Amino acid sequence: MKRFDKGYIYSSLLTDLFYSFVAVFILFDDLFLDEESPFEDITAAVPVFVVCFLAIYLIFVAYRILYYRASGYELTDREIRCHRGVLFRKRSVLDYKKVHAINKKQNIIHSLFGIAVLTVDSGSANTAHQAEITVIEKSEVVDALMRELNALKETGERSGACEPKREEVLLSDKDSLYCFSSAKKWLYILINIVSAAFFTVLFSILAITVIGIGKAMLELDFLGTWGEYFLYAVMIMAGGVLLLSIFTCIGSITHAFIGYYGFTVTKRDRSIQISYGLLEKHTNTFSYDRIKAVKISQGLIQRILGFASIRLEVIGYTVESGDNDKAAGLGVLIPFCKYDEIGEILNRVLPDYIPSEKRTRAVSFFPFLSWFLLIFGILTVILMTGTLALLVASGVSATVISAVMFGMLGAALLVFSLKLVSALLSYHTEGIAVENRKLTVYSGGFVKTVTVFMAKHLVAVENVTTPLRKKHGIASVVMHLKTNASSNEVKVHIQKDTLSDELETMLTL
Repeated sequence: MKRFDKGYIYSSLLTDLFYSFVAVFILFDDLFLDEESPFEDITAAVPVFVVCFLAIYLIFVAYRILYYRASGYELTDREIRCHRGVLFRKRSVLDYKKVHAINKKQNIIHSLFGIAVLTVDSGSANTAHQAEITVIEKSEVVDALMRELNALKETGERSGACEPKREEVLLSDKDSLYCFSSAKKWLYILINIVSAAFFTVLFSILAITVIGIGKAMLELDFLGTWGEYFLYAVMIMAGGVLLLSIFTCIGSITHAFIGYYGFTVTKRDRSIQISYGLLEKHTNTFSYDRIKAVKISQGLIQRILGFASIRLEVIGYTVESGDNDKAAGLGVLIPFCKYDEIGEILNRVLPDYIPSEKRTRAVSFFPFLSWFLLIFGILTVILMTGTLALLVASGVSATVISAVMFGMLGAALLVFSLKLVSALLSYHTEGIAVENRKLTVYSGGFVKTVTVFMAKHLVAVENVTTPLRKKHGIASVVMHLKTNASSNEVKVHIQKDTLSDELETMLTL
C-alpha cells in the first residue's frame, strides 16, 4: 500500500493555519472582547489568544499526520484499492472495468507543493454523492495514473497491459474547431450581463415609476406614515435587485476568465476528458458509454444572437472537493459557441448525440397559461383582499389604499406579462424527434433547452393530462432517464396524447 504524497500534510497545514487563526479570532471577539473593551483587556488577552491558537493548530497537525499515516492506495492486477480516514476508516476497492469517471483537481495551495487530487468513480447510484477512490500524489504521478487507469478500464487487467494507441481529438485554443478566445469570453460575459440586466431593467422601470409617484404624493401630503414605509420597501427591493445584478456581472467575468481558463476537451477512444481552471485546475475523465444526455442551452439573448452552450449529463458523475464530495450531474462540454457550430462540434466528439430536427410541436397555446391563470389569479385576489382589509381596519386614507392597490395590480400585470411571453416562447419551442434510437427533446420558455439522449437510457414514460385535455387528445409527457440524479426527468408539454404510446415502444429497445 503506497501512502499519499507528503505534500498533502504541508498543503493542508498551510490552509489549517488560516482556519485556526479565524476560529480563535471569532471565539475571542464574540466571548471575551467587544467594541468597548479597553486596550489593557485586549493586551491581556493576547497570550490566551496565542495559546488557544497553538492548541487548535496542534490538533490540526495531529489529525493531518494521522490521516497521512492511515491513508494510501494500491493498484493490483484487477482493481485499485484505497484506505483513508482517522476516526472513521474507509476502505474502497474498485474493479478496473467498473471505472467510470477519473478526475484530477489542483488548487493554488496544491500547486505550491506540486500535488494534485485524483478521484476515481464507478458511477454507482449508491455512491453518487462521493467518489470511491481518492489519491493525493505529485501532479505528474496523478497524470500517469490517469493514463494508466484509462487503459486499464478497457483491458480490465494490469499485468501485461499496455496502453493502446488512441485516436485523439483536441478542442482547445490551439485548435481551429473550437477556440474559447478572449474575444469570445468577453462576448459570453456581455450576453450573460445583458440577460441578467433584462429583468433588472423591467423591475427598475416599475420601481422608479412607483417611487416617482410616491414622492409626488408625499410632497402633496397625500401619503402618511404607511406611504413612507411602502416607498422604503420598494427602494430596498430595487437596491437589492441592482446589487444582485452587480454581483452577477462580477461573477460572470470571474467565471469566464478564471473558471474557464485553459478550457480543453479531449476525446481518446471511448473516453472524454475536460480540463479547465486557473486557481483550481480540474481534469475530469469519464466513459463515453456513461453519458446520459447532451443538453444544449440558449438564454433569451443567446437565442436572439444565435449562440448556445453545450453540457453533458453523465450517470453517477462526481467531482470531489477536499473530503467533501459534490454531485456534478452536468458538466460543461462547450461553454459558448455559435448555434450553427453545434453539429460540427458534436460530430467530432459525440457523433451519436447530434440533435435531430423537431418532428412534433405543441398542439394548443392556452394550456401553457391555464394552470398559471387559475393559481396566480386566486393568490392575487386573496392577497389584494387581505391587504385591503388590513389597510381599512388600520384607518388608512383612501388615497393610500388606492395607491397600494394600483401598485399590487401593476406588479400582478407585470408578472402576467412575463408569463405570457414565456408561454408564447414555450408554445413555439416544445417538441420532440425520434430517430434511430435517439430522442431529441425541445423545451423551455425564456431558456430554450435541447436534450439529446439514447433510448437505452429511457426507463419510464409518464403521460400527464387532465380530463379536459384528455378529451381534446392533449397531454404532457415526462421521460425518466437512467440516473440517480435529481435531473432525471425530461419533459415535453402539450403534445398529442398518442406521443406517449410511441415513446413506450422505445422502452424495449
